[in-house]
Amino acid sequence: MLSQVWKSCHGAVCSLNFQNERGVSIDTLSGFKVNESLVTTDFAFYIPKAKKVEISFVDDTNNVVASMKIPYKEFINDLRIGVFDNHTGYSIFNLDFPDFKEIPSLKLSERRKFPIGQQVALLAFSLGYSNLSLRSGIISSFFSNHEGIRFFQYDGISCLGNSGGPIIDPETMQVIGIVSRRNTPVSRSYKQIVDIITANIDELRKIQGVVKYGDVDPIQVLIANQNQIKQLANNIYRYSAFGTTPVVMLDQILSYFNQNAIVESCNERVKQEYDLNLS
Repeated sequence: MLSQVWKSCHGAVCSLNFQNERGVSIDTLSGFKVNESLVTTDFAFYIPKAKKVEISFVDDTNNVVASMKIPYKEFINDLRIGVFDNHTGYSIFNLDFPDFKEIPSLKLSERRKFPIGQQVALLAFSLGYSNLSLRSGIISSFFSNHEGIRFFQYDGISCLGNSGGPIIDPETMQVIGIVSRRNTPVSRSYKQIVDIITANIDELRKIQGVVKYGDVDPIQVLIANQNQIKQLANNIYRYSAFGTTPVVMLDQILSYFNQNAIVESCNERVKQEYDLNLS
């Protein structure tokens, strides 16, 4: 059954590689195509120092079949669809480009309730790797955040870079949720550690050069030590795998696509009636 998930769905999942002004990758997310849109996590709005984003889809052997590099400002300002905020857990971008016309689309499940223990599959790219991976797990819990957004807990291995990837129901091959790994206690703890270290370095730099033992500035030694700790914390966070991951359910995103479908249907009906009257 899981091999069928790969066969049916892998072609619609993409990597989002965010790069700085020198073209160096500074972060990655996953996403997937729905109709002519790209769906991913709302964290795509908040990538510090990103100048460009490269969107890539791969084939069955992980060779790139379609890719486009877009200025980051254009990506979040011109291609963004819908409301820009930090509370939905997902984001939608326009993907109506010739480069992606042949890319297949995933279907969103209209189902709202699932049993605890149901097997599900995750398709996503991991940070530092260019290959798409298939993972399996179960739904182990349900909860809502203070904004009323519904989540379920994916009990299975996930890595940084998986955020934005689709959780697939193997029975229907439909998307039932979007990975939201960045919104976890671990990510918040990591940010707190980095903020503390950054504040320590700022304070140390204020007194750099004031005291010296021979040719050695002990403050420089302390700054170097803090930077080493910061780099260690960064590597642990970036390359650690976790066994439970929050997944945003599709309540709001379904509403968006359903409303959009209704508008498109009405527009098409009006156009048909107008053409009929002209004839």
